[in-house]
Amino acid sequence: MGFWKRLFGGGKEDAGSKEVVSPREYLLREVEAALAEDASVEEVVRLKDDYGLQFTKDGESVQTFLDNLFAETRELSPEQRAQVIRRFLGAFAKTQDRQSTWEEVQSQLLPVVRAAAFGVMAPPADAPTRTLVARHTLPFLRELLVVDQPDASMYVQYEHLNEWGVSEEEAFVTAFANLARIQDVGVDLQEERPSPIWSVDSEDSYETSRLLLPGFLASFAGRVSGRPIAVIPTRSTLVIAGDQDPATVSRLCELGEREFDASARSISPALYTVDDTGRVVPYRRPGQDALALRIRRTHVRLAMGEYTAQKEFLDEQHEAKEVDLFVASYGALVREKDESPLSWCSWSEDVDALLPETDVVVMALGEDDLLPVPFAVVQRLAPGCLTRVPELWPVRYRTTAWPQPKVLEQLRAAAVDISTYEVP
Repeated sequence: MGFWKRLFGGGKEDAGSKEVVSPREYLLREVEAALAEDASVEEVVRLKDDYGLQFTKDGESVQTFLDNLFAETRELSPEQRAQVIRRFLGAFAKTQDRQSTWEEVQSQLLPVVRAAAFGVMAPPADAPTRTLVARHTLPFLRELLVVDQPDASMYVQYEHLNEWGVSEEEAFVTAFANLARIQDVGVDLQEERPSPIWSVDSEDSYETSRLLLPGFLASFAGRVSGRPIAVIPTRSTLVIAGDQDPATVSRLCELGEREFDASARSISPALYTVDDTGRVVPYRRPGQDALALRIRRTHVRLAMGEYTAQKEFLDEQHEAKEVDLFVASYGALVREKDESPLSWCSWSEDVDALLPETDVVVMALGEDDLLPVPFAVVQRLAPGCLTRVPELWPVRYRTTAWPQPKVLEQLRAAAVDISTYEVP
């Protein structure tokens, strides 16, 4: 398949029919057909929110993601592709035959960054909800671990750590040590004027992982103009520049939003930078000008997408378990006069709820009495009414009590006008 067909996603005509399917769908069907020929495999189902399959092999539940396989096979002939698929599925047979040891996998362990909702699904009965080994360091994103095998990348689960006899901390330390050895591969200067722009073109599936590596983004100080900033709209895209030139910052915003929208493997449309200690943090541009507000909107957009996915997951769980617990929506609006974004959620008395962390909480005191109060103020004045739920990511707070009358008076005094309120 030539460059232009690959770029524009030319489809294939399914054998025996006139149906034209996309290359990704075609591969998915080929893998399903290969699994159907294996007598030890049953209950093959497609993942609801990811490009992959879940199936039972020899009585054990297996979940596999097919993005890397698609990238590896998209330029191959049908015969070559079939061979790679057999080799890919053969890796699961080897895993079933014998568990890998820590000594075998530790050199293959690498960290990856994914959106918070990635890989989150209802677990089997009595299984822990945190199936994948994960750390939460950047808002609305997760750090995961994979074993980079020749035939497939395996996401590490907590049961793997138990089998290997290592702690979560040791596994992450090992993964980042492995990443450090390849951090400079593919780092290229793309533009020098008017302001330097760098990218990572390593083609190793771990381009964006480098952002997680301590000191990596900070090391661009002096190589870019201003404080280093980065964007990771897709799993294979990491672009770095400085925040001194507004036009360059605007270009990174545009790149992040465009690639985030276009990719099935998106991560974040937002920008990131480093604080004074060199730690990677969300980038917030000072002021209320158009560029600063645009940057804020990308962060609100990321938050809204992840909170929406989380709400859908929690609602399904609660319905299945007959739990009466309201999962509040993450709302967002953009003021017409200045395009300033504002996030909000609602809180009503006598409703057991899980609230997202938003700019303001709209407290429903009556049918026509709505009180918008900054979230941080609610936490400060009514600390006993909201309790953070530690296992939920993105962050949510459970409403454990309604503020007393005296506290309600203080909250009313602290209420803001959302048409003029400026988020700190």
